[in-house]
Amino acid sequence: MLRHLAIYLGFFLPIILPAHAAKILFIAGPKSHGAGQHEHPAGCKLLADQLAAAKIGVTAEVSEGWPEDETKISSADGIVIYGDGIEKHPAIGHLPALRDHMRTGKGLSILHFALEPADKEMAGFFNDAIGGYFDSQWSVNPVWKLSNPIIAKHPVTSGVGSWEMEEEMYFHLRFRNDVIPLLQAVPPASALGADGPRSGNPTVRAALEAKEPQTLAWIVENADKSRGFGFTPGHSHHHWNQKALRTLVLNGIAWTARLEIPSDGIPSTMPAATAHPNIDLAIAKGDLDDVKLHIQSDPQNVRNGAKETSRPPLEQAILRNKTEIALFLIHAGADPNTVNSSQRTPLHLCIDRNNPAIITALLKAGAKPDLLDKDGWTPLHHAAAKNQFQTAKALVEGGANPSALSKLGGTPLHEAAASGGPEIIRLLLENGIDPAIKSKEGVTALDLAKKYDNKPAVEILSGAK
Repeated sequence: MLRHLAIYLGFFLPIILPAHAAKILFIAGPKSHGAGQHEHPAGCKLLADQLAAAKIGVTAEVSEGWPEDETKISSADGIVIYGDGIEKHPAIGHLPALRDHMRTGKGLSILHFALEPADKEMAGFFNDAIGGYFDSQWSVNPVWKLSNPIIAKHPVTSGVGSWEMEEEMYFHLRFRNDVIPLLQAVPPASALGADGPRSGNPTVRAALEAKEPQTLAWIVENADKSRGFGFTPGHSHHHWNQKALRTLVLNGIAWTARLEIPSDGIPSTMPAATAHPNIDLAIAKGDLDDVKLHIQSDPQNVRNGAKETSRPPLEQAILRNKTEIALFLIHAGADPNTVNSSQRTPLHLCIDRNNPAIITALLKAGAKPDLLDKDGWTPLHHAAAKNQFQTAKALVEGGANPSALSKLGGTPLHEAAASGGPEIIRLLLENGIDPAIKSKEGVTALDLAKKYDNKPAVEILSGAK
């Protein structure tokens, strides 16, 4: 009888969690694809921060790429891999460590592109560990609109309500027959492309024609008590603002680490959904509120554009003359000394837009005023050449050296002498510039004023000492 009681209690009592906080390790692949897409490090950080803030007995850490310290793998209760797949998969060369991790009854979550393995060996591991994987000759990865999804009743779907979104969501994956679907839908047949790897095939067409629900998220518990979670969306970063999607993923990750899921799901707070898919577009539209939301969602947005080849947000705001946005970005910590391919700093760019307000803010934020660009000029040289009195005044008042020499040995006064008005010439003289300085070509500012027949400059410089 006691034996039967022990079996009864062992079956119905939950597994006792360790006294220490559960450790979740996120392994992020590098950012890839276009603007706002495959933001793996930012997405991992967002999810890790939400788990840590939920106060459910978990610590979360993000490793960009496979961690150098292998003990982070062995000590983690749950591992999350979110990165590109195939030949760029973060797990390449590390399957033994992942197998050891799973043999001890731990958890593994794989998100989006990371579901496509690099080779047959990795495909076999995914099948064993999480119950499924993306097969390029069988599965498809179109962008399509999800509406009225089928959400299973399970602790992992606690707090997950219905939602709609247009996203790249994989379906028709290879599955073991014991996986538990959590999120399913019937994609439209129009989402498929021509037959080919990842685009379409007769079997998936038949499945959609028969209205067979396609699994987009699932869980599995293995014979060794390890747990797996798979999730096929995750292409567009701004979709993490969707509470239902975010809750499902947080719940799934926590479940793999044997954490108890609250009845309303793991709590998380996010800023309001952004109006534009990336910060670049928000700047282009002049939407300051949306720029703020993008930075709240991912603080790295203050320095990084939406894609690797993008101009930094501050540079975009200056070139588009979005003064309020530029001032906000500077206050939020944008680097005032970034240098572009022409060796031009934000101060140089402000001259192109004749914007003294941004110049003043940049100098207060630590911008270096006397750096030379590819043409060998400081910002003050450019302001003088363009006869921009207010920008030149802001530069001088902010610490620019009026006597700084260009690559050819000329001062800003040399440039003002050619085409500048009386105000800017007096400004430079009043701030200690020596009008007798000769450039490497052996000419003074007065020589240039005479050459270009700038009569007001000739008059002022002729009387200058």
